Amino acid sequence: MARSRIEIQNLAERILEEAGIQPCFKPMISKIVASQGLRVAPALNLSESVFSTLLLHDIEGDKLASRMNSVISVNASKTDKEQRFAVVYQVAFYALYKDVEGQQESRLTASDIYREDDDSQRLACALLMNDELFLEKFRKAAKGIPNRVAVCKNLSAQFGVPEFAVEQRAKELDLLM
Repeated sequence: MARSRIEIQNLAERILEEAGIQPCFKPMISKIVASQGLRVAPALNLSESVFSTLLLHDIEGDKLASRMNSVISVNASKTDKEQRFAVVYQVAFYALYKDVEGQQESRLTASDIYREDDDSQRLACALLMNDELFLEKFRKAAKGIPNRVAVCKNLSAQFGVPEFAVEQRAKELDLLM
């Protein structure tokens, strides 16, 4: 069952607070990752269609050790914006499903990247694009640039995310594109 926009936003705010991050345009990914007890490793061996993977190591009886041994592998051949989004997607996946029995790993592929109904995608967008800042910048950009593609490029640069993430966030916040 998909979570509500409010549930996603509340979880994003809690994760950012745990990471010690105030609303800003380009939150430090390393702080978000560390707040969840995960680590990131660049990967050159992932196929072109894979953005990132999360391998969860389950060490019986020791949740802290399990988390510290869980690794997000991000495809080093992707753009900086794609890598940022892919890493935060895996953090979002972890935050949403860490307590689900039998959840072993996550893999973000090219076929998954545009799924609007994916709670991990929605949470990643909320973590990277604060709702108030996004609304303010979207409205300013839409007034000055009535072209949807130009608005997405403008906001993509400001928030350090791929353009598809901007489109998803705008839809999530019921903004017309």
